[in-house]
Amino acid sequence: MTDDSTHALAFIRRSQGDEDGASLRLQRDQVPELADELADSIDTVDLGVHTGFSILSRDESDPRIDANDEVLKAVERVRNGEYEYVVSWDDSRLARDDYFAEWRRAAAEGGAEFAFVADVEDVDSMAHGVRRTVETAIKREEIQKAIAAVRDREQREMWNTRPPVGVEFDSEREYLVPGEQFDDVIDALEMRADGVPYRTVADETGLSRGAIGRWVDNVEVRARSCRDDETARQLIEAANTNDEPDELNASTTGGEAA
Repeated sequence: MTDDSTHALAFIRRSQGDEDGASLRLQRDQVPELADELADSIDTVDLGVHTGFSILSRDESDPRIDANDEVLKAVERVRNGEYEYVVSWDDSRLARDDYFAEWRRAAAEGGAEFAFVADVEDVDSMAHGVRRTVETAIKREEIQKAIAAVRDREQREMWNTRPPVGVEFDSEREYLVPGEQFDDVIDALEMRADGVPYRTVADETGLSRGAIGRWVDNVEVRARSCRDDETARQLIEAANTNDEPDELNASTTGGEAA
């Protein structure tokens, strides 16, 4: 008797943040939901906060996605034809470097299709691999420049208007420090960096779409007005969450209200 049911692998991961952050909550809601629409049964691999880089771009002693037994077993199940679909938020959740090619080979051998919540171009095309490589290099350079700027104490700027949502004045009313909704701002920046629509980000965080947009557009300016490096670093990393935190590990550290 043959099994005519279809099977999907739902894969969940993000590079940084909290295990209970809004971005992971969104993945845990929408990735299995899409998998459930496509298949009769679902297996879920939920790595939570975990690096997406492999031995192809990391040292052997570093944390790596290809050193995770759960990932290796999932790739092998895909290769063995146990799934018709591999579902994730986007292709970068499966891997941040060329280890994605291992997923692609496994899917080709096992007859599985990729399905993504976010809008992703054909992952089987040569253009896709080239685009990912170029965009990653460009973004890394931009982030390094931004971090260098906020680390430069001479470029620190005192904040001279009402603080934006999520931050407040320090005791001297000169620089910005985390406020009551700071964690919501971090979640919002991370989700927008992942391509989550503004409406969804607003619903998940409770922030207005206007406030979210102003944070996205002005995060570097606001980071330069933070009193301490750690607060500034969190903001820069959140706004560029598709890059791993170890790419941004250098210490980091205005304008308008929310």
